[in-house]
Amino acid sequence: MDDFDGLSGGELLACVQGEHPSFRLGAELDRIDPGSLSAAGRVDLLVVLEEQRRWFEAAQLRVLAAMQEQDTSRLGLAQESVSLALQVSLRAAQHKLAQAHTLVSELPRTLAAVSAGMMSGEHARVVAEAVWRLPADPLLPPALEEAALPPLLTGRCVTVPQFRRRVRRAVMTLDPVTAEQRHQRALADRTVGYSPGEDGMAMLPVVLGAPEAQLIYGRLTAAATLLPATDPRTMDQKRADLLVDAVLTGLPVEGLPVLQGRRPAINVVVAADTLLNLDDQPAHLTGYGPITAQTARRLAADESGTWRRLLTDPDAGALLDISEHRYRPAQRLRDYVSARDDICAFPTCNQPGYRCEYEHIQPYRAGGTTSRRNGALACRRHNRTKAAGTGWHYRRNPDDTFTWTTDTGHSYTSGRRTMWSGEPQPPPRPAKPTPPQERRQAESTDLDEPPF
Repeated sequence: MDDFDGLSGGELLACVQGEHPSFRLGAELDRIDPGSLSAAGRVDLLVVLEEQRRWFEAAQLRVLAAMQEQDTSRLGLAQESVSLALQVSLRAAQHKLAQAHTLVSELPRTLAAVSAGMMSGEHARVVAEAVWRLPADPLLPPALEEAALPPLLTGRCVTVPQFRRRVRRAVMTLDPVTAEQRHQRALADRTVGYSPGEDGMAMLPVVLGAPEAQLIYGRLTAAATLLPATDPRTMDQKRADLLVDAVLTGLPVEGLPVLQGRRPAINVVVAADTLLNLDDQPAHLTGYGPITAQTARRLAADESGTWRRLLTDPDAGALLDISEHRYRPAQRLRDYVSARDDICAFPTCNQPGYRCEYEHIQPYRAGGTTSRRNGALACRRHNRTKAAGTGWHYRRNPDDTFTWTTDTGHSYTSGRRTMWSGEPQPPPRPAKPTPPQERRQAESTDLDEPPF
């Protein structure tokens, strides 16, 4: 690095531009002040930094492939290790491992192009995922590289969506199956997802066959046009509301199976004072997160029976404690733990509470009690991760976070999932003035109701 002392930012950039990313030093690049460069120089620096990022991305892919290849755990816990180390979801970790394995073992030209900075990791992932759609023939991955890579290897400007279309065409050419067979394979991946959004909203991404999707959309549009012209809603709002009405009325809750002791419903955790309209503290929708006080009160007025309230102490901000002297928790205790913890105790697992089971943190046979402090939510996989002799274990911390320790001795602590613990809460905002007589009457009415 001493050879570069005294060089200006532009001179230093000219030196590193001609080097392969593997020979560049981060300290060299860090010495270049973007503000001292010309407009063209800043573009050149951006390209150099992108090449360097791609080189590191290729190096990480090789590490991921080695972790996948050498994972000897019975449950395949490499994905948990990656999820915790990189702070990504388990699904993302699983996808990273699979892509890395495919790139290292079947697509060496693609990985080399990433390492050389000629294509991004996202471009490479498009090729890896395309290989998964091809028949298991060792000749097809190299043929796919030969058909898809030339524009990127020759310096053409190709975006990821443009590249995906090129790869899709190559796959159709290399995979000599009928259109109906390809369609049937794609139909096997049809799905309905759930993704929390912002401002109290969520998305339900649906992947269907094109004819069915068009038919549903067309019927929603046609039905929306039947509504009165004076209806102030937009066409998109009408379609969304009609879809909600069709699903919720077409699937009567009485005929649905029981999960976690309850039929499908929504749980709303709300402070008693908020429900009584004495303050506007946010409520909590289990499986989603915070919702506004007004939304919680609107749900409270809904007589359809599709929601269940769980009241909190307005002073301590905590749910009531419930303990049991038996192995299987009572329904009230399961409701409590589901409301408090919301999702699986594993730091990067987002399985919602209704897909998890009550878990004894300290095993019951080892003296652990069936209680809120010794209880947590764990999906089936992470219950087995702790119980199957893998060397993984976890504990609940006083602040209601969880610390997991892996078989390699690495420890990871989750973020706090909800605010329903015994910790001191921030001072409440001034309550709306309410006549004492009216407040006493409202409180006495609410106390007649069970807290769960």
